[in-house]
Amino acid sequence: MDINGWLTVITVFTAIFALIPRADLVLSFYRIKPIEKRGVFFIVVVLIPYLIFFPSIVSRFTFLKCFTYDWGFKPSTIAFALFYFSFFWLIARLFWVIPQEKTTEKSIAYYVELLNEQPFEEFFKLFAKYTSTSGIENQWNVYKQLIFQPKFLRGIVITHASFLLQFWKQFSNEKDFQTVFRLFLENENSAYYMEIKEHWNTYSLLDDKPFLNTVLRDNLQQSIHNGLLQVYSDYVSNLLVAQYDKASIYNQPHYYTRIREDEGYDLPLYYHILFIGFLYSSAIENKVDISGISHRYTNMQSIYSNIVEGIINNIDTTQVNDKAEYPTNYHWLIAEMFSLIENWLTTFSDKKYFSKNSSYVSFIPFSFSLCMNELYKGFNRGKITQRFLNARIYYNMLSDYFSHRTNDEMKTSIEEEVIQRIPKEHLKPIFDFALDEKFEMHFSDLVDENYQMINAEELKVLKRLRKFLAKNNLA
Repeated sequence: MDINGWLTVITVFTAIFALIPRADLVLSFYRIKPIEKRGVFFIVVVLIPYLIFFPSIVSRFTFLKCFTYDWGFKPSTIAFALFYFSFFWLIARLFWVIPQEKTTEKSIAYYVELLNEQPFEEFFKLFAKYTSTSGIENQWNVYKQLIFQPKFLRGIVITHASFLLQFWKQFSNEKDFQTVFRLFLENENSAYYMEIKEHWNTYSLLDDKPFLNTVLRDNLQQSIHNGLLQVYSDYVSNLLVAQYDKASIYNQPHYYTRIREDEGYDLPLYYHILFIGFLYSSAIENKVDISGISHRYTNMQSIYSNIVEGIINNIDTTQVNDKAEYPTNYHWLIAEMFSLIENWLTTFSDKKYFSKNSSYVSFIPFSFSLCMNELYKGFNRGKITQRFLNARIYYNMLSDYFSHRTNDEMKTSIEEEVIQRIPKEHLKPIFDFALDEKFEMHFSDLVDENYQMINAEELKVLKRLRKFLAKNNLA
């Protein structure tokens, strides 16, 4: 083959490479080992030209004839074979045997360039092709420069949350964790909202929800250490401030949807209320005592009560129907918080989860009491009715106190943290309602020890309550 023939061959092969996307070529080149690059360079630049011009060279340096054989291949044939081999080696490296060489700062810089130039989905497809989970974990500090690019994180949160979940343990400092978690809170299409909505019929964390399980079960202690509650509290506080509007959806009368799973999910605040519910139910079910976790940013006992306080401030009383069970959506959200605390109580009281040395013994009733304190304040401002107070404290706490399934340790805690803190002006209305609902009797009957048609189990708890009230000058 003469030189013109070779030029034709080279042109054809170059045209083939021109059809391959530039990004693939560049990324493959970055990952190929130096020894391979040097080998191909030597073959293409030195060996092949040497073989092409070998007849001319051997005519000048006759001693090279000793390396030739009459029955051997022509030098031009060998040159073409080497050229062909090099071409297919490059093709294989691009599409079949993708190089596993360590990623360099230079290749990360190129990824960032591509990220800014291409639509995110196109970029991520290319990125996934040339990276592996183990590779990212082994070189986290290198890949972190790309992963924490704002465009990368925003795109990942919306469409590829599972990618981030693989590396959740890598978000081991407050700044990194809070940056990532905040993005899930701020995007209504993120896995945070999608997975919470799929819990419409339960207050316990479902096993098939990867984001929530990663944050609230597998890495719960790490999440709290890194300021999960700080980010959450700030976000919810800002949300409540933004909803300080008499005409907002939260101040509209609550309605029951025909499809149960849709109820409440038109209220963004509802998602965040459920999230804290799942946090504690997960901790209780996995026997994680949160009191032993560093939480210097937020008083964990007052998470719900702070929300109740913000809600009370926002409630508009001018058009409230006092006779309705939930005069506004705000009232319904308050009731949901109390229901979630009750769920913590019933779950923790189960023999499978209960421990008398756990902080939950006092934590759960005290958290409930803090929320009730905000309702008492709301009553004084004309935003909460006595009927609403009665319902919350009975259905979400006293009903469990009266139950034989609640052990003595929890009953003692309820007495000290909830009952003892009831303002005297509310004591009689609350117990008139509770005792009538449970035993068909009045508070005066309890004070006078007038127990009629009461079985032995019920009599035991009533005498216990009567004794506690009398000891604390409440009866």
